[in-house]
Amino acid sequence: MKKNNDSQYFEDWTTQKLKREAKAYDQLINQVQCYGSSDLRMFSGICNELEARGVEMHIEISFN
Repeated sequence: MKKNNDSQYFEDWTTQKLKREAKAYDQLINQVQCYGSSDLRMFSGICNELEARGVEMHIEISFN
């Protein structure tokens, strides 16, 4: 199946785009701390798709 980065469905995106978007959402949520519920849903969906593809993610916990 050919990947389509312009699709509205995560499963159509390339793994490269998924990784790029996951990093951007992680920064928005955990560093900038300026996000809404739709951002959390997008981040969760992207992470779920990456996990389904066998991509291992590491979460960093920090305290202020």
